[in-house]
Amino acid sequence: MKSDKFKSFVAVMVAVVTVLGALTACLASVAVSEASDMDFAGVDALIRGQRAEIINYVNAYEEYRAFTSYRRYLQLGYYLEQPDEVWGIASGISFYFFKPRYINPEDRSEYDLERQLQEAWADDAQSEDLNSTPYFLESDVERGRSSFLTGNMIVFALAFWFFTVAQTTEKKIKYFWAGLGILFGLFGIIGIVIGRYFL
Repeated sequence: MKSDKFKSFVAVMVAVVTVLGALTACLASVAVSEASDMDFAGVDALIRGQRAEIINYVNAYEEYRAFTSYRRYLQLGYYLEQPDEVWGIASGISFYFFKPRYINPEDRSEYDLERQLQEAWADDAQSEDLNSTPYFLESDVERGRSSFLTGNMIVFALAFWFFTVAQTTEKKIKYFWAGLGILFGLFGIIGIVIGRYFL
């Protein structure tokens, strides 16, 4: 009778570690899925950032080219006896084709291209998520979690094996095997908690 109780207990423990192993596999799978989602979101943000940077560079250099035309007409006006018409063209260029706020107000000969690019990037960053780094960092965390939980499945496999050996053994050593099964099962449970909440 005592042997039947032991075998029933071991059978229940086999079922428990099997369910816990399946739970660990499920959690590892969820972590991999979340890592993939974070990778996708990171690549999406990276592409948006690259697109915004390219567009900003194209726009900034077009405006810088308009600024150089403005400077040319401005300088040309200094050499003419009646510069009003040429300076009018320069004024029109500055009004329609670039933002005068990026001109150095002291001598009006320098254009702050870097400031324009930084402001354009800041504007884009306010309307879209352009920072891919947090997504890739979170992806690394989720992949680490998945790897840890996958390794933890081995612990449950060992517990399952010890319980199986205990179930098939008739001698008193079966208690030793069952004890090892319980110990590894507890380690596996601790592994689940660590993998789920502390990684």
